[in-house]
Amino acid sequence: MNYLRFQHLSKWYIINSRPSRKFLHEVNNSRCYLSSGQVTTALRPFYFLVHPDLFGQHPRAQHINDASLKLLNGHLNSLINDQKPKPLSLKFYIKNKTIQGSLNTVALQLNKDSARATVHGILSEFDLPTKYVDSLPEKSNQPDRKIDWHQSFYDATGTLNPEDELYMARRRENLYSWLIKNMGEAERRLAVSEPIRQDIVRLRLWLMEELSLHQLSWQRGLGTTHLRGCLQGLTALTTHHKEIKQVLKGRTIHFGNETGVSLEGIVVLSTSEVRNQWLKVICKLPEQDPMIQRIPDMQKAVSNTLRDIQVTHRKYQPLVLVEDYIQYLKRLVTALGDYKGRNGFPKSWPESLSSLQLVVESVRDREKESYKKCKEKLGLEFLDKDDSVMPDMMIECLERMLDRAYRLSPLLSGTRLWITHYYSIMLDGEVCIPWNWDQEKL
Repeated sequence: MNYLRFQHLSKWYIINSRPSRKFLHEVNNSRCYLSSGQVTTALRPFYFLVHPDLFGQHPRAQHINDASLKLLNGHLNSLINDQKPKPLSLKFYIKNKTIQGSLNTVALQLNKDSARATVHGILSEFDLPTKYVDSLPEKSNQPDRKIDWHQSFYDATGTLNPEDELYMARRRENLYSWLIKNMGEAERRLAVSEPIRQDIVRLRLWLMEELSLHQLSWQRGLGTTHLRGCLQGLTALTTHHKEIKQVLKGRTIHFGNETGVSLEGIVVLSTSEVRNQWLKVICKLPEQDPMIQRIPDMQKAVSNTLRDIQVTHRKYQPLVLVEDYIQYLKRLVTALGDYKGRNGFPKSWPESLSSLQLVVESVRDREKESYKKCKEKLGLEFLDKDDSVMPDMMIECLERMLDRAYRLSPLLSGTRLWITHYYSIMLDGEVCIPWNWDQEKL
């Protein structure tokens, strides 16, 4: 085994030249500004406020405080050993002194370059006395001897250079750490928006009963405030135009991106249009029903052109408006007729395609099963995804969440969760996470 030896500022260092994650530190340790014992003594009042054992009746708060304490201890250990950890944001729950059973949250920003300054900042943030820390010396008698290692050192030892961009990328935030830092804010926003959700439930029930609707639904990702506005708009329309009651009786209304009637006869109302546009579509519903009845004949025309292939549309797909679908069928019939007239069918085709279906099926059944298990096991109040998240993406995401439910359930219990392509806390407290969240450290 080969070793390199060199002297730096009258101190000897020994480095194993073979790649290894373990290497020998400085032989004679310099005195730290604060020892681990002094840090523990100084923070004892803080531990009495946030210790997880104090929050047995609040599982999420207990879990977050436990995780935050572990991160804090690691950060302090680095500072005690004269290392410079990256800035850290933490959140702790504490009991409300005036309202029994209520909790408050305190956010900590750890960005000081010494253990002493960090401990002082923690105590100040929690309104705890700092007299003990103030009595300790601010500086060591020995000079600060920071060593800038050459990249070859990190290559030889197999360690990561903290100044390297790749190192920072590897330490990127993962799902667990993101939830630790953000679920407190999500809880707060969710509580603020609770009256809006109650209004939504009340308005939906009133409209279902008043209009004798079969169902009333809306598109994914529609914010609670916007959705309540749509329901209030439909309520006002119902109040001022009694004639629409008979037209809408027994139908399904869906708030979506467009206004019209779907292939299934669902009345789709655009969330971005004014009530007058809704009224026009509703009043024309009797004219739309015959158009829906024409669709089988048009599908038959496509079938005849393609040697009796069975024509249908996907079982699981976004709502398609009748007028658009009819135009698609017309174009397809024309295009197939033109092609057949010029080229004929391939000789390899059988005389009849009646045993085949012109349809695209998805893996939605498996997705629905994973969705059900994940919602129950994590204790989610609500779970859905953006339309841009494909079924295979959703399945992968949910199955990985189920594998790590033992760690995620304390953080996500009671959460309204959206699977998207990004991390975000919505204004109404709903939580968005990317389908391909980084599970490296879970």
